[in-house]
Amino acid sequence: MPKQSQVYQPDDRYFQQVMSNPEVAKDYIKYFYPDIASIADLDTLNPQKVKLLSPHLKLFSADVVYRCRLKAEKGAYLNFCLLFEHKSQPDEHVSVQVGLYIFLLMQDMVKQKGRKLEPVMPLLFYNGEKEWQPKTVRQLFQGFPHFEKLKPHLPDFEFLFEDAHRLPPGELLKLELSYFRTALMSMALKHRVDLIFQYFEVIFEGASDKDERLATITYILGVAERSADEVMEALDQKEFGTKSKVMSTLEQLLEKGRKEGRQQGQEVGKQKARVFNLLKTSTRFPQMSAVDLADITELEAEKVIGLFDQLAAPGQPELLGYIQAQFLPEIKLSTEESTKLDQLAADLLDSRR
Repeated sequence: MPKQSQVYQPDDRYFQQVMSNPEVAKDYIKYFYPDIASIADLDTLNPQKVKLLSPHLKLFSADVVYRCRLKAEKGAYLNFCLLFEHKSQPDEHVSVQVGLYIFLLMQDMVKQKGRKLEPVMPLLFYNGEKEWQPKTVRQLFQGFPHFEKLKPHLPDFEFLFEDAHRLPPGELLKLELSYFRTALMSMALKHRVDLIFQYFEVIFEGASDKDERLATITYILGVAERSADEVMEALDQKEFGTKSKVMSTLEQLLEKGRKEGRQQGQEVGKQKARVFNLLKTSTRFPQMSAVDLADITELEAEKVIGLFDQLAAPGQPELLGYIQAQFLPEIKLSTEESTKLDQLAADLLDSRR
């Protein structure tokens, strides 16, 4: 059975969600890279749909690509790749990944008939707990034999890199009120959850609509590893301007969780009933085939066939272990249900002897 619903890779999802907003991307570029922003017409930022690799070979779990015009330069364009390094242990060879990303994007341009080659600016964002400065491709080869002679022939580029964890709260508070400030504070304070709760009002001031509040509170729940109930209890003791809207969003998440819990509980109950029905029917009708039993009980035929293989095994079959592993994984049984399962498994074994 599926595990309880949880936020999967909250950093990746949140980064991609917020950076897909052109206004946030514009503020991001202006704040971290003012020199590049000064030559780019950021009002013309246009998101690009690129598919460079198949999903299982994806270089970065979260990436967003924009294209914009250069200021006062007719027909000249610039591309921004907003990339997120999500690993808890930073990748020493990330420059190789970034380089491959850049050249794949340029190769895609070359393939497009009539399109000129355009510069690609890789913007690498990191908010891990460990302090990190990624190495360039050439730096990876420092110490290699005859490095100085080989150096001119090695590919190289400088990173546009930002480690959000190094940003002090005081600097973040100076940012203009915006969703960019909300997102940056949330991600920068990921490893200082106490500060997230301390600055809750400031963080949510910039989340102007329901979707932004929902994305931010979902992210905070994911990285803080606290339930919506615990966050609700903590916020109930605070007073701030957007409290009612934030609490309303939390309540929606709580209700969604309750609904999912009810649905999961119903499915767990049905699964137990299917398994008990399988054991009883197999005992009463020993000539019935595994395929027919699977059809009647709505269980996977392959697993039911596996059950029959267990029954046919010499010696004392590991029947109970198979049933629990294949049909009832991660499902807790009450004492009464465990006793019932033991008895039904014993009855089935007796019927096949």
